Amino acid sequence: MTDKIDRYSNVTTHMEGTKLIIEVETDANKVDIQPSASAKSMVIATTGGAKPIQGLPQRVRLNLTLYSKL
Repeated sequence: MTDKIDRYSNVTTHMEGTKLIIEVETDANKVDIQPSASAKSMVIATTGGAKPIQGLPQRVRLNLTLYSKL
């Protein structure tokens, strides 16, 4: 069995012209899905706070959390 992708590592972004493309691996067999800090949901993917995006001005940030309610 291979190691699962960390929930902080399964988000990728890239620019196509003026569009920001966000890709998230969501397969539970591939992703290390863990409870949120409040334990009210399961976090599938997160950027871990506001992160800059390559190809956009430094002042533009992405803050993403993909989760499933319990």
